[in-house]
Amino acid sequence: MVTKMTIKNQVTIPKKILVEAGLSGLKQEERYFNVELRDNVIILNPVTVVIEERIPEKQLQKFEKYVSKIEKGDKVFDSAKKASEFLKKRAKKK
Repeated sequence: MVTKMTIKNQVTIPKKILVEAGLSGLKQEERYFNVELRDNVIILNPVTVVIEERIPEKQLQKFEKYVSKIEKGDKVFDSAKKASEFLKKRAKKK
């Protein structure tokens, strides 16, 4: 089976190959592969990526407390839509 590599080094794996390898039903976030070169052959091995929490709990709580504090002069909106409208108007003024 022939496939091409794009200018951005992307290769489309034919669906038939994905089905035979049991990879056709993977969700977007599950599409990670370990890539290696052996005897001039590119080998893709599916891997699961686990994202670990790297911010210590105390630091995270301190940060959340800081960003949720409302101070004099702060703009507070009751919806994302109103905040977006405010920012668009402000951007037009500049």
